Amino acid sequence: MKKKHIIIILIVMAAVVAVLAYLNRPEDQPVSGNLEISISGKTFVYTMKDIQSLPKIEFEKEIVSSSQENQKGLFTGVTLHDLLNAANPDWQKQGTMVVCRAEDGFVSSFDVTEVATDNNIIVAYLIDGKSLGTKEDSGKGPFRIVVQDDEFGTRSTYWLSEIEVQ
Repeated sequence: MKKKHIIIILIVMAAVVAVLAYLNRPEDQPVSGNLEISISGKTFVYTMKDIQSLPKIEFEKEIVSSSQENQKGLFTGVTLHDLLNAANPDWQKQGTMVVCRAEDGFVSSFDVTEVATDNNIIVAYLIDGKSLGTKEDSGKGPFRIVVQDDEFGTRSTYWLSEIEVQ
């Protein structure tokens, strides 16, 4: 009898957790495959096609990770600077930090001066000429921040979905 009560309680608790998770989900999640850029309260949505139409940059990089397998290859993308300029040419005057958010909630940030004066931060969309994949297919994309001069991958945000100038 006790075992039956425990099982019923566990089922009810699982149902409550599922309902609460559903009710507390973010309503304004970006569409996977798109990249949202927020500057001064305005949001710009970029598709893969939009980003690929910007001037591209390529460089060889090995991203060293302590928690996952290292990733090495020729990364192709657009500089973060060029992408923000496309959204708003005055973005540098709108804040002091550029915050990058991933689909899984990971956040990285860069000082505006680092982004404005340095072409080593890119929003990558290809590695070795191939798609980065998506979170759903165990990939690292479709967009990923790659920092050429960082030895380790702590700011190389994969599953990038949002960029905000704060």
